[in-house]
Amino acid sequence: MTPIERKPAIGRRHPADNLPDKPAPDPAPAPPPPTRETLEPAAPLPPQVPLDERLIEQHNVRIRPSTKARLKRAVDRMRYETGDRSISEASLTDRSIREFLDRNGG
Repeated sequence: MTPIERKPAIGRRHPADNLPDKPAPDPAPAPPPPTRETLEPAAPLPPQVPLDERLIEQHNVRIRPSTKARLKRAVDRMRYETGDRSISEASLTDRSIREFLDRNGG
C-alpha cells in the first residue's frame, strides 16, 4: 500500500500564530549609586506581626461586588508594582481594618 497525502479536515490556524514576535527589551541604563536618602525608607515600616498573629481567622462578611473587584485590582496592581507575592486580599483587608481601628480608636 502506498501512503495517501491528505490535508487536515480543519484548516484553521491558532489565533496566537498571528501575533507578532515580542521585541527585544532595550538595555536599561545603569542606576545611579545609592545615596543615604535611597537607603533609608521614607516612611517607618509597620511593625512585624508576631507568629501567633498570622492570618488564620476567617471573617465572612458581605461586600459590594464593586468593592470586591476594586480589592482584586488593587492586590494585582500592588503585587505587580512591588513584586511582593505576600500581598493578598486577606493581608490588604487585615491591614485596612487595623488602620481604621487605630485611626478611630477601636
